[in-house]
Amino acid sequence: MEGKFKVNPNDDNKSRVIGEEVCYAGKWLECTQISYVDETGQQRSWEGVHRKNRRDAVIVIPRLIPSGRYIVIKQFRPPIDAYILEFPAGLIDAEETPEETALRELKEETGYTGKIQQMSPCLPTSPGALSEACYLALLEIDETLEINQQPQPANEPGEFIEVFLKHPEEIADFFSQEIASGSRVDIKFYTFFQQYFLR
Repeated sequence: MEGKFKVNPNDDNKSRVIGEEVCYAGKWLECTQISYVDETGQQRSWEGVHRKNRRDAVIVIPRLIPSGRYIVIKQFRPPIDAYILEFPAGLIDAEETPEETALRELKEETGYTGKIQQMSPCLPTSPGALSEACYLALLEIDETLEINQQPQPANEPGEFIEVFLKHPEEIADFFSQEIASGSRVDIKFYTFFQQYFLR
């Protein structure tokens, strides 16, 4: 709903949030009504969703060395009522760095131990609706190490994660088979492998 009046715009004529009201608060999420001013000074409103604790997340892109295979996981996601192919991921705990979260989530969800190769900046995931943002962590896993020979995941209660090891050239066929069986594919996963999908 647009405001019926104008307020004085910023000196630099940039949009800005001027207020926010919680419309609904669940156990983990909040829905809010956001008031903001656009570049012309027009007051407007927007609906948004936040995690209640405002924590960011880390998405782990794990590559096995020397085989070059990537770790892909599949799990059920209730909001889309489907299983989805994605990379391991998780929220950053209060006492953690993004790097520590990446290593912890990799271990918990796949059982593997790796090393950080590169971290992205903090990137919004769906800014039209969500305030959540994620770091992308590129990890290498030495599959010759004994610790990575028989990895044992430590999934949280209610997590049922299936782990796949795939060469990049296998991804497109794997994607097609999973889609045919009713699974869906996370956009971040698809984007990372787009050169193999778009053949």
